[in-house]
Amino acid sequence: HSSCSQNLFLKDRYGASQLVIFVNNLQGVQSCFFNATYTISLDNSVNNVGSPVPAILETLLGDIEVGNENIQFDFSDQIRGTELAAETEYNGPPLRVDVVIDLTVVTSNQVTAFVQARSPKDFVCSDLDSLNFVSGLAPPPNIPTRSPTSAPSRSPAPTPDPEITACELTPDIGCQVLNGGGLLNCENIAPPLNTECTSGLDISEIDFMYRGGGCTNNVLNCVGEDVDSDEVWINIVSTAGNILWNQITLKDTFMNLRGIDDQMEVTIYEIENNRRGEELLKYGILTSCTDTAGLRLKNSYGILELVEFTTRDGGGVFVANAAFADVLITYDVELSFGSSIKAQITSATSNGGLASAPDSVNYSPPTDPIGSRSRYVFG
Repeated sequence: HSSCSQNLFLKDRYGASQLVIFVNNLQGVQSCFFNATYTISLDNSVNNVGSPVPAILETLLGDIEVGNENIQFDFSDQIRGTELAAETEYNGPPLRVDVVIDLTVVTSNQVTAFVQARSPKDFVCSDLDSLNFVSGLAPPPNIPTRSPTSAPSRSPAPTPDPEITACELTPDIGCQVLNGGGLLNCENIAPPLNTECTSGLDISEIDFMYRGGGCTNNVLNCVGEDVDSDEVWINIVSTAGNILWNQITLKDTFMNLRGIDDQMEVTIYEIENNRRGEELLKYGILTSCTDTAGLRLKNSYGILELVEFTTRDGGGVFVANAAFADVLITYDVELSFGSSIKAQITSATSNGGLASAPDSVNYSPPTDPIGSRSRYVFG
């Protein structure tokens, strides 16, 4: 029966057929599906510690998750070799991906994109962006069709009764290695291949930690006093004038430095009213991968401890050598896929730590119930 003498519901089944779209003069087009177009934009922005240099695009790839379906995309061939001047945007052919979303099912959607580029001097820069949302929280408007007659049996099932239906929760543990320039992950935290940087290869990235101390015999032109404050202002500048670091720094902070050359100058200041105050200590560090520089993991260079260096060979292969992994672990909870009943969290506990020293942490539960649009991060 294809007229509106009886109610028609999207997703009603008629034998082997299922109604997914209808059109009439009063309601227009009503559909179960939404054609989504994701557009990726790229720009070369200068941050507060960088220098305005062009970026030569190399890689752009990612994936789209629509519920349990995973769609991968790769625009690397399209953007490779395109040069973006500082503070400009990519204006080449549109970077678009089309997907179809079923609006009658509660679906978690996530888009993730990764881009990598190089400077004219072959310094590598990269970034990662993601977008996530939930679709299918309400049916399309004007369902069913406006007709006084009774409706046939329908699917999916009616909305569950929140008084008698159990909620379903999905806890999640997220793990991310913040250092290593993307070369390290939580499934690949291995001992460094090299503890000394003497190969003569280019250094693309170098990481220090602020530990405190004073002049050491492996730094240059050291002038000033010992420094042991919990926080100081550290300024680091390369020989070419690139500002590698310039901010308040807490003890044991990972300092990720890129754009380095053969030497850098380190200056430590007191903090006065949240700003840079009196100079306390100043010295130079050789930062080439040579015997002369003598860079060695876990050695102290003034107040800084070397904790990682990443080299790049002539073939463009990068190797991260890290003495420590800066790991960020997050604990969160959300409704299980397809569940629409809100959940009131009453308690949350994580069990972790080292195998030799396990640790258990209790978290305060959120005050509001977890709904279909909610995601609560405990820590």
